[in-house]
Amino acid sequence: MAQSLALILFVLLLAFCIPRTQGSDGGAQDCCLKYSQREIPAKVVRGYRKQEPSLGCPIPAILFSPRKDSQPELCADPKEAWVQQLMQRLDKPPAPRKPAQGCKKDKGAPKSGKKGKGSKGCKRTKTPKQP
Repeated sequence: MAQSLALILFVLLLAFCIPRTQGSDGGAQDCCLKYSQREIPAKVVRGYRKQEPSLGCPIPAILFSPRKDSQPELCADPKEAWVQQLMQRLDKPPAPRKPAQGCKKDKGAPKSGKKGKGSKGCKRTKTPKQP
């Protein structure tokens, strides 16, 4: 009895300690099998990731993520100049947006009345002409 209990504990210990090699990343990996034949416009892309053959995929590739989630990733050859340029463009941080000029909200003026439908809360105001 004691031997069978020890054997069961030993098997359970082995089951939890042995690293799992199959499916250890939590799921199947999508791999590019061929490259896009056309250049991908920057306006349809929001980001990218790299595919390396060392991770089990057949070819090196750049997978561009489309802006629309319903569309599939787009595969491109990392050696192409346009791919390198698009990656550099995506790596740059977005330019800071300038605040709207002449906004009551920015000038500290009290809010008056209700906002209309579709209002963003900041409307351009006309400044009175001074003589």
